[in-house]
Amino acid sequence: MAKIALLIGVSEYLPEFPALPSAVKDVEAMKDVLGNSEMGGFDEITVLKNSNRQQIEEAIYELFADRNKDDVLLFYFSGHGVKSREGNLFLATPKTRKGQRGIVTPTAVGASVLQSHMNDSFSQRLVVILDCCYSGAFTKGMTAKGDENIDIQAELGGKGRAILMSSSAVQSSFESEGSELSIYTKYLVEGIKTGAADTDNNGKISADELHQYVSEKVHEESPAMTPQFAPVKEGYRIYLASSPQDDPKLQYRRKVQEILRQNNGEIDFINSFLLEELCKIYGISDEEAKVIEAEEMEPYIQFQKKLKHYEEIFSKAVKNSYPFTEKERETLQEIQSLLELRDEDVAPIEEGWSIELLSDKNINYTKLRDFLANGEWKEADMETARCMLKVSGQEEQGYLDIEDVENFPCTDLRTIDQLWVKYSNGKFGFSVQKKIYQSLGGTGEYNREVWEKFGEKVGWRKEDRWLSYNELTWTRDISSHYTGHIPAGESWGGTGSTRCGASWGSFVDLTSDLTSTLGGWGVGGVYSSLAQRLVDCNI
Repeated sequence: MAKIALLIGVSEYLPEFPALPSAVKDVEAMKDVLGNSEMGGFDEITVLKNSNRQQIEEAIYELFADRNKDDVLLFYFSGHGVKSREGNLFLATPKTRKGQRGIVTPTAVGASVLQSHMNDSFSQRLVVILDCCYSGAFTKGMTAKGDENIDIQAELGGKGRAILMSSSAVQSSFESEGSELSIYTKYLVEGIKTGAADTDNNGKISADELHQYVSEKVHEESPAMTPQFAPVKEGYRIYLASSPQDDPKLQYRRKVQEILRQNNGEIDFINSFLLEELCKIYGISDEEAKVIEAEEMEPYIQFQKKLKHYEEIFSKAVKNSYPFTEKERETLQEIQSLLELRDEDVAPIEEGWSIELLSDKNINYTKLRDFLANGEWKEADMETARCMLKVSGQEEQGYLDIEDVENFPCTDLRTIDQLWVKYSNGKFGFSVQKKIYQSLGGTGEYNREVWEKFGEKVGWRKEDRWLSYNELTWTRDISSHYTGHIPAGESWGGTGSTRCGASWGSFVDLTSDLTSTLGGWGVGGVYSSLAQRLVDCNI
C-alpha cells in the first residue's frame, strides 16, 4: 500500500478574481504535515503552485492512474472555485477568465475531470479536500473564495471516497485574519500536527475524525461557516495520518479544549489551578503550556474580534440612520454573512444596543424609555404626549397644531421614534406609521380617504367609526396589536382635559371646535404634517 498526494494551490489570477496569497502557503503547510513520517507518512507528494490547466489535469491523471486498490490517494486544492452557467464546479487556474456567458470553461479545470480519473482508478481509498467556495465578497482581513449552489457530492461521489469541503455549497471560505493560512486549512494542519484530530485516541486520524476536528475549530472561529463531509461507502474510515498516543502535551491540549468549550473560550480561576497541577504531572513547562493555551484560545479570540467588528458597524449604523430601511437591513445581513456570524451570534448586539436620549430642548426621556422597556404601552403613549407638548412649549394649550409639528426638532423626534421602534421590535413608532401611511398614498397634504384607510390599517378605526382612546389595544402582548398601532396620537390630545382620551381620529370627532385651529383638516391634517416632518428629518 502506498500513500500518494497531489496538492494544488492557486494564488495568482487574472483581474476577474482577487489574489489569494494563502493558497500556495496552504499547500506548503499541508505538504509539511502529510510528508512528515510521524504524521501523514505519505510516500509521494506532488505540489503544484499557480500551474496552468494542462499541468493540473496531467497531474490529476498521474495521481489516479496505475494505482493499486489499497493505495490511499489524496487530492487537495486551495484557490477559487467557480461554476458554469449550468452550475458545474470548476477549479480556477491563473488563466481562468469570465466571458459574457459566464466562466470560460476551457480556462478552468472541471470537477468532471477529477471525477472521471477517480472513476478510472483501481484505488478504493480516495480522498478529496477542497478549500474553495464563493468568491464574490470581501471584508477587511479576509478574502472570500469559491462559488455557490453546487452539489459537490454528486459531482465527486463514488465508492470508497471521502470528500472534505471547507464550507457548504452556498457559503464562502475565507482566509483568517492574523494567519497566513485559510481558516479551513489552518485547522486541517493543526489537527494533524498536534494529533488532536485523533478523537478516539487510537493513534490514527481518519477522514471523518479530521472533519469533526476541523468543523469544531472552524465553528469556534466562524460559527456560520459549516465545513461539509461526504463519505461514500466506507470512505469515512480512510486513515490519513498517525498521532502520538498517550502524549502528555496532547492530553494537556485536550483538557484545555474541554475547559474552553465549557466556558465559552475562557479559562476560569478554578480551572487555571487545575491546569497548573496537570503541567506538574505531565512535566510540561510554563512556556509549553502557554503556547498550547494560546493556540487553543485563538479561534475564540478571532470570533470575538468579528463580533466586536460587527458591533462597531452596527453601532455606527444605528447612530447614522436608525430605524433601518429594508436596504440597510439587507446590507447589515450581508456584512454579518461575510463575517461568518449567525443570527444568534449578533442578536445580543442588536437587542442590547442603547439609544442616546438626545434632545434639543433638554427633555428627559428616561421615563419614556422605562415604560417602553417594560411594555407599558399606554403609559408610554401618555409620556410621549407629555414630552412632545413640552418640547413644543404647548403644555398649557394641551395639543400640537400644524405649525408645532412643522417646527418639531428632528433630534427629539428621532429619539422618541427610536425608543418606540427598539422596544417594540420594529412594530410601533412614528417611522413605522409613516411607511404605512405612505404605502396608502399619504403625503404631506391631507387626504380624507387616505387618512381613513390609514386609521383602519393601524387599528384606530373600525366599522366606519374612529375608536376612542380607551377603546384602543393596550395589552402588553405585542402580538395582539396592529403594526403601527401606537403612538396613538395622545400627543395631540394633550393631558389634563377631555382631549386626553382622544386618538388621532376621535380627536376630530370629540373636539370639532378645534378643527379650524388645526388648519381646517383636524388631526388628519396634523398627522400629514408629521409624516412630512419625518421625511424632512430623514426618519
